[in-house]
Amino acid sequence: MKDKEIISRIKKGDTEAAVKVLYKEFPKIRANILSHGGDEDIAQEIFHDSLILLIEKVNERDFKLTSKLSTYLYGINRFMWMNEARKRQKNPEAEWKDTLILTADDLGYDNEKEEELKQLEIILSSVSARCKEIFELFYFKKESMKRIAEILDFSSVNSAKTQKYKCMEKAILMAKELKQPTTTT
Repeated sequence: MKDKEIISRIKKGDTEAAVKVLYKEFPKIRANILSHGGDEDIAQEIFHDSLILLIEKVNERDFKLTSKLSTYLYGINRFMWMNEARKRQKNPEAEWKDTLILTADDLGYDNEKEEELKQLEIILSSVSARCKEIFELFYFKKESMKRIAEILDFSSVNSAKTQKYKCMEKAILMAKELKQPTTTT
């Protein structure tokens, strides 16, 4: 399947076929993460999150592909892994000291970001309790999918990952609905 067809399927909502094709890139991405200190679980988590982000980006109205889709996916993964690696190496005390020398401008506060945070709050208050638990454990408590499967009593790690993926799809759909302007008659 060529990039244009993958993008077309994603835009039509047929993400399953597109994801199957894109999943062929996982071994390269996993090898990169493993060679830079990551483990199998984090490689899978980052890859799944990257697929979700790619689908979200492709569905944006102004999306324009300027490289191969596999290169674009690889770039997203690389960026997400670098962020994860940076988080793992941070010293909380040094991080606090860094914030003391920042000004409000350095923090990049603006009304647009504040609005996005409000929308995120609405989405999080609208998802199921199960999805909230998964998001909290994964994004805030930084638990692995293996640990989440144990805590929430999933039958397998793959079941937990599937549920996380479904929760993310629901949250993305809600975000799109919030962004669409409402029309009054």
